[in-house]
Amino acid sequence: MIVIIGGGLAGLSTAYHLGAAEHVVLESESTPGGLCRSREIDGFIFDYTGHLLHLRDPRAIRLVEDLLPGGLAETVRKAVIRSRGVTLPFPYQANLHGLPPDFVARCVVEFVKTLDGEVPDDPATSFEDWALAVFGRGICDGFMFPYNEKLFRRRPADMTADWVSWAVPKPNLDEVVRGATGVPNTGMGYNATFRYPASGGIGVLPEALARRVEHLRCDCPVAVVDLEARKVTLASGERLAYDQLVVTAPLPAFLAMARGGDTDWPSQAPRLDASVVACLNLGVAREGMGDGAHWIYYPDDDVPFYRAGFPSNFSDAVAPPGTSSMYVEMGLRKDEPYDPEQLASTMERGLLDAGLLLPEDKVLVRDLVRVDPGYVIFDRSRQQAMAELVPALKAHGVHLIGRYGAWTYSYMERAILDGLEIAESLHLAEE
Repeated sequence: MIVIIGGGLAGLSTAYHLGAAEHVVLESESTPGGLCRSREIDGFIFDYTGHLLHLRDPRAIRLVEDLLPGGLAETVRKAVIRSRGVTLPFPYQANLHGLPPDFVARCVVEFVKTLDGEVPDDPATSFEDWALAVFGRGICDGFMFPYNEKLFRRRPADMTADWVSWAVPKPNLDEVVRGATGVPNTGMGYNATFRYPASGGIGVLPEALARRVEHLRCDCPVAVVDLEARKVTLASGERLAYDQLVVTAPLPAFLAMARGGDTDWPSQAPRLDASVVACLNLGVAREGMGDGAHWIYYPDDDVPFYRAGFPSNFSDAVAPPGTSSMYVEMGLRKDEPYDPEQLASTMERGLLDAGLLLPEDKVLVRDLVRVDPGYVIFDRSRQQAMAELVPALKAHGVHLIGRYGAWTYSYMERAILDGLEIAESLHLAEE
């Protein structure tokens, strides 16, 4: 028996690809999907912050097209950055034109100085040192440091750089010079295009996948996992024996419920840190918000949030006619006091100051969501903990996958592939 803890995209993909192998998915919520769920409020469909499909792997493409034949529209990304009073195309480092000329010159000169240096490859390298070596001080001070500090709520010097290899576009000299002189660089980064459902929110994807999973049990929170006996005890008191355990639920939460062996598993959880994301969803009685942008980055300190996105620019189906929808993301530390009304008010004032909301706008829907955990914090503590925990848990038949199970920086296609690959691995182990 293979037990899968967590019915998000990674857990559902695991179950689907296990096929006839004996398994069960245990999902604590009443509906599957995890953070890929959507919900409808007064005619607006909101996701749990921006969830867009960036598909490149043929295996994931085949599965998604099978699940939602003709149901996804592919769109060229329009992402911009608002900084120092100007709007720049994404990514910042390759589109500097429009910023103050002396600052642009500084950015280019300091980028050129990095070209003869080596990019640090030591896993313990801080994000600060990595970014300075790759981009130079100007670009780092203008975007890399302030934006990521708002996102992760950590100083760049306190984070490691082992999450950035695929996520942060690294331009060459030609691209930096062209972007600095007004020739836009487009199509850079892993998310140059995206797919989004033509009807419904992103939740239609896990819903379609869940319909292919026979052994899915919702409203089944896990209370205790006995690693020695290989038994899972549900909150209801029911016990399930397993041969292999696939964990897609947040790793610190799993460690808190794990028992058995030579390790005090709950004591390991504090070694793994994460930010919290406060997401304010708004439905507004005005068309065309965002001027066609899909999302906007805000690195500057005078804006409280780090990103705003516009689902009604992803799809006409997520907002009623004559309206727009947006989500606004703000990073919090996990131990930071959280007053929902005060936070929503701060974010709305920021939207007014940024010109995204107008004083005469009629807000039809306000919906504040707290995503905890939000972004995994990559630091030396995580590196050391994962190096010890992954093999120790695997010795007990425990496999960590997905964004939160593997405690990593990830995306939806990777979650699908994590499930496929662990299912293939478990099939091979049985042969």
